[in-house]
Amino acid sequence: MALLGPQEKAELGEMILARLDAHFTEHGPAALLQPGVFVVVSSRGVEVTTGAIDPRNLACVEVRTLFTALCYITDDGGLPPEGLEPLANEATTAAAAQINRIGAGRSA
Repeated sequence: MALLGPQEKAELGEMILARLDAHFTEHGPAALLQPGVFVVVSSRGVEVTTGAIDPRNLACVEVRTLFTALCYITDDGGLPPEGLEPLANEATTAAAAQINRIGAGRSA
C-alpha cells in the first residue's frame, strides 16, 4: 500500500521546492551541486541539509545524484533558478519512492 498518493506527493513536492529555493537563495547557485547536500524528509518535515543523516528519516536524496543536478555539475555557473523546479520534481519522485517502500514493507 502506497503511503503517498498523488495529492500527498504534490504537497511534498511543494515543500521540497520551497526548501531548495530557500537553500539556493541563502547559499547561491552552486551550493545545491556540492557533494553531501541532501533533501531529507522526516517526521519534522522537509529540509535541505549537509549535516549527519539520521537513518530514521523517511527519505534522504542526495541532490547531486539527480539528473537535473548532473546536467549542471560540470558547468562552472551553478544551477540556474529555472533548474529548481525540475530538480524538486526529481527529488520528490525519489523521496516518494523511498517513503512508499516503507509502506510496501509494512504490508508484506
